[in-house]
Amino acid sequence: MGSVNIWASFILSLFTNIIVLSGSISVLIWLEGLTNSWINRYRPVVETTLCTLYFIYLWGESWLNSTVAPTAFGMHWTFLNMLIVSSFLLNVYLDLWFEVVVEGLMMFGYVFLYSSHFNAYTFTASLAFIAVLYISYHWGDTLFKHPPLMYLGMAVMGFVSFALIISIFAAPADPYFWLRQMTSLVILSILGIEYTLATTRQLERSQRTATLAKLDGLTQLYNFSKFDEDLDSAYSKFQTNQEPYAVYEFDIDLFKQVNDHYGHLVGNTVLKAVAQELAHFAASTPYETTAYRIGGEEFCLIVKADCSDKKFAAELANHVRQRISKLSFLVDSSSISVTVSAGQANSQPDQYNAHDIYKMADRSLYLSKQRGRNRVTLEGFTVNGR
Repeated sequence: MGSVNIWASFILSLFTNIIVLSGSISVLIWLEGLTNSWINRYRPVVETTLCTLYFIYLWGESWLNSTVAPTAFGMHWTFLNMLIVSSFLLNVYLDLWFEVVVEGLMMFGYVFLYSSHFNAYTFTASLAFIAVLYISYHWGDTLFKHPPLMYLGMAVMGFVSFALIISIFAAPADPYFWLRQMTSLVILSILGIEYTLATTRQLERSQRTATLAKLDGLTQLYNFSKFDEDLDSAYSKFQTNQEPYAVYEFDIDLFKQVNDHYGHLVGNTVLKAVAQELAHFAASTPYETTAYRIGGEEFCLIVKADCSDKKFAAELANHVRQRISKLSFLVDSSSISVTVSAGQANSQPDQYNAHDIYKMADRSLYLSKQRGRNRVTLEGFTVNGR
């Protein structure tokens, strides 16, 4: 009857561990998929806190198990498998150095609490455990991209962990104990690795889909939806941290004539070339700059810099305008070129919402068009672009 109870306890513990492990992985994957600004800023702290609480829970279960029913469950070993699998997977996936430190300190605390004689064997096993923690953290990306290496790393983590526990406690002689222990470790390892890989792939697919939804199909610049999102983010940062930014809007002059005279294929070529110039310019600036196609022949830049100095702001806009004016397009053995008009606006304390700066840049763009095209207007002040 005692044997039946032990096997029943093992099966119940195994299913409980499967549920807990799957739920823990799901929570962390869900957390990785969140994109709000607070999570992005404090993600490492949140993840480290949750992981630490999770390991406290596992060590607490181990302590209760060894205190309340040390023989029924093979001492505290039923939760050792969870610690092995969780420690390895979290280090590989999250790449948080502070969590490695927490796990190492917990291990040393456990050894200090339970080891009656800290001998050379225990010391060596402890160092080996720390080494595996470090390797799983430091080479986590490589392991994650190669599942066979993940399984090998998990096996090494299991071997080292068992060696450490055996150095503290006598190894059970019951062969069925080892059958239960190894079966549980194999099941949890396969589940943990495959479930983590599968959910991560699903998250990456969702993120790719979300990214594609924010890209303009023709030019591959971000679209108006992403522009609106980034504009709101920049406005919030300006309101809370006074981080200045500027919006530059560009419109291809007389673009309808290009489509009417040369066809939409040529028009599309022009749009892609202008977009490429804007993308190259954005990538070359020493400050954070993002390019967008917000519709038709209109493009925008959000520049995360103080552009309140008119000379600096004009130089930036004219640099873009001149780069585009130098583009040449071969059509039926003849060459054509295009120009752009530009409007600019800066972040101001009296702006009531994120769209006020865009409306101001749009009005300035209209003035550039009205005053002769191929010009730059900075918050109502037009710079001669000839």
